[in-house]
Amino acid sequence: MAGALVLAAAAAVLHISDRPDQAGAHGPDDPRRPAPQTPVPDLRTSPAASVPPSPAPYAPAYAEAELTAPDESYEFDLRAGEVVPAETSSWYLAWSGSAFVPPDDADAFVAAGYVLSPADCERGLATEPVTDLPFEGLADERPFCVRGPEGREIAIVRLVDAEAEEGPVTVVLSRYTRTG
Repeated sequence: MAGALVLAAAAAVLHISDRPDQAGAHGPDDPRRPAPQTPVPDLRTSPAASVPPSPAPYAPAYAEAELTAPDESYEFDLRAGEVVPAETSSWYLAWSGSAFVPPDDADAFVAAGYVLSPADCERGLATEPVTDLPFEGLADERPFCVRGPEGREIAIVRLVDAEAEEGPVTVVLSRYTRTG
């Protein structure tokens, strides 16, 4: 009888030591003791929270489409990458005299150099948006971008040639759509 009592007591001790609510009863080197948890930083108060998110990735919709508008009665449809009659496109690049005219609900940015990516456009639009796009400031194919009104599309444009104020105007367009 004493042997059965000892076996029952040993089984009870083993059963109690395996219970999760008794995990703290084991010594520090016991393999059944859970490892201490590393605290997760609070991103609302950490220094990383003040870093702006990286620009969203963009996928090309079309690239390097060279288009010529014969006169001001035509505009560049930025979404389709085509020349269309004026006032027929919702996201366009028109021109008047010696300057481009983007839609009122679009943003524009002119690159400082001759290379421009969608990520560069996002940074530039956030810090240096422009409202004027005169041909003289875009000479030598200096790129600029126009962001669509919903903010999900960016067109990168280079002025290739602009004849007298009556036209024609030739550009090279690439359009990117946000994937994220």
